[in-house]
Amino acid sequence: MNKLTFRINDISDLALQVMKAVINKNEETHKLTEDGLGPLALASALSDFFQISSAIENGQTLDPEQMAEFGDYGMDLLDRLAYQCRQLDILDQRETLWRIYPSLAVWLVRRDAVLDNLEGAADGFAWLVNGLSDKDELAETCMLMDEVLEAASEKLMLDEDRGNAWRPWRVLSLNSGIAATRSLDPQLMESIFEKLGRRLPYDMAGFLADGKRQMATQTVPDDVREVMERYAEKWPTSPAH
Repeated sequence: MNKLTFRINDISDLALQVMKAVINKNEETHKLTEDGLGPLALASALSDFFQISSAIENGQTLDPEQMAEFGDYGMDLLDRLAYQCRQLDILDQRETLWRIYPSLAVWLVRRDAVLDNLEGAADGFAWLVNGLSDKDELAETCMLMDEVLEAASEKLMLDEDRGNAWRPWRVLSLNSGIAATRSLDPQLMESIFEKLGRRLPYDMAGFLADGKRQMATQTVPDDVREVMERYAEKWPTSPAH
């Protein structure tokens, strides 16, 4: 369907590919030291993380609190890997990282992890949605994003710090709505729009007004247009003063 994978060995292989690129580049440049979590230490930490992940995939269990901590730890390790790529100007692994983040996020939430770090997953899903045109793939990606959003921490769901328009909760939520709209699946649109109204009520009017404007210049099925019109009426933009 898309470029994501939900087998931990496959995710591990992708991470190893990026990690090797970091280690090789750093051997040439010596830009990163091993003070703290340098490339070699990070490689070891990632290896340990994926070994435990493999055991979990094969039946080992963690309690909910342990699983949440483990999930955040894994996403933090990916953040460190992405940081080292940026520090070494390794650009050719960027898309691989964008595949790893959402793949691991979905893998974790399917094992009941609660995620408090959605930044990489939000960026990865945004990259994926932007590259898709097939309606079935857009619908499936939308449902994957919804899985991750449903497993976000209460702190993220409350969305109290709204000063950053690019905050991961907002980016991921809006992209789920965009993917649903582009799938041209009226039932999926209704489901996601209802959730979007709870997740980002202050963004709904603008999101729907933009969707309605785009549909005005396109040929779309009547039932799809009807869903957009109905929700735009439910969430009208503020009248001009």
